[in-house]
Amino acid sequence: SAGSAATALISLLKDAVSDLKEVDKLLSQISRTNTQLSQSDLNEIGKSSFDIAGKYGKNAADYLSVVREASLSGYQNAAEIAKLSLALQSAGGLSAELAKQFIISADQAYQLGGSVEKLSVILDGSSYIANRNNVNMAELAEGIAAVEARSAALGIRADETAAALGTMMSVTHQHGSEAAKAFQSILLYLQQVTDTERGIDSGGLAEYEAACSALNVSLKETKNGVLALRNPMEVIRDLAAEYSGLSSGDSRRTNLLSSVGGGETANALDAILKNYDIYREMLQEYANGAGFLDTEAKKAADSWEGSINRIGNTWNAVIGNIIDSNTVVSIINSLNSLLTVLDHVTEKLGPLGSIGAGAGLFAGLKNVGSPKMFGHKIVLNIPTVCRFCRIRQFRTYSL
Repeated sequence: SAGSAATALISLLKDAVSDLKEVDKLLSQISRTNTQLSQSDLNEIGKSSFDIAGKYGKNAADYLSVVREASLSGYQNAAEIAKLSLALQSAGGLSAELAKQFIISADQAYQLGGSVEKLSVILDGSSYIANRNNVNMAELAEGIAAVEARSAALGIRADETAAALGTMMSVTHQHGSEAAKAFQSILLYLQQVTDTERGIDSGGLAEYEAACSALNVSLKETKNGVLALRNPMEVIRDLAAEYSGLSSGDSRRTNLLSSVGGGETANALDAILKNYDIYREMLQEYANGAGFLDTEAKKAADSWEGSINRIGNTWNAVIGNIIDSNTVVSIINSLNSLLTVLDHVTEKLGPLGSIGAGAGLFAGLKNVGSPKMFGHKIVLNIPTVCRFCRIRQFRTYSL
């Protein structure tokens, strides 16, 4: 009915007002976290937020929330970092918090200086590995974020970390946190570092080194006349070459696995040594992943939820018109006043009156975003029909 249509329209406008309030609030917070942004910079961030968020099937507030968090983390290119986060959330099914953790850990571990280009390589490659090997991307991201700092410090590349964890998870079906914990323990044994919390003592390290020696694999090498520990992934490569040729009952296999304490760590070590070919394939997949994340994010944006969010963004953008703080506040105040009156009017009028109210609403909204709507008052003429004499008349409301 006409009355229902008017009520629905008013409901949509109320939702838009609420969303615009959140947009304005987030823009204000962004301006406080990054004082180097000019008013025109903020205006541009606000204007583009609807289109950018829609590209990834999110709403404007989702995007601006990430911009705010990136600004708080010290990123001067917070808007670009936020795009990476939205793509990761949409394509990989990550929460905003996990996406933030993954990006920041990679940036800090490999000292990328906030480079979107270099971060994209890591995100694309990891996402492609997960997609091609039926590994949950959120789990893989959690695992990478947990172990990345230690891996990078030992000279392990980002692709090697992603492929190692991906291999362990695909074979053992461990969760990301479990695979990360197991991989960290393996690295400690390879680097001969004790850890009382993990139950790794000097005796266990000696046992592990002896088990490796039995397979003709040394943990150390001489460089420039100095004996030093080898790169962990090089040791794993050599161990895999020897390990794959052993029978299941060979004591050297049993000794190697028992030297790391058995359990999840032994399962993870067995997985990567027995399936080193999968690890190599994942390294190649990582290299072929350029642009994958953005492509998958666009597919996710075409989902039902993504499409609904895009429609909402378009509607809010129309209502907001120009996103700068002063204009948004003016629009919000005017619409709030207008909707309050219309709520009372449509409640009193019948269906015919609701038609008039809807027409008056559109007439009043034509000036949204222009100075003449934001004067001392808004005059709204709503046509109604007397229920007794059936004579058309106008009622005037001042806001």
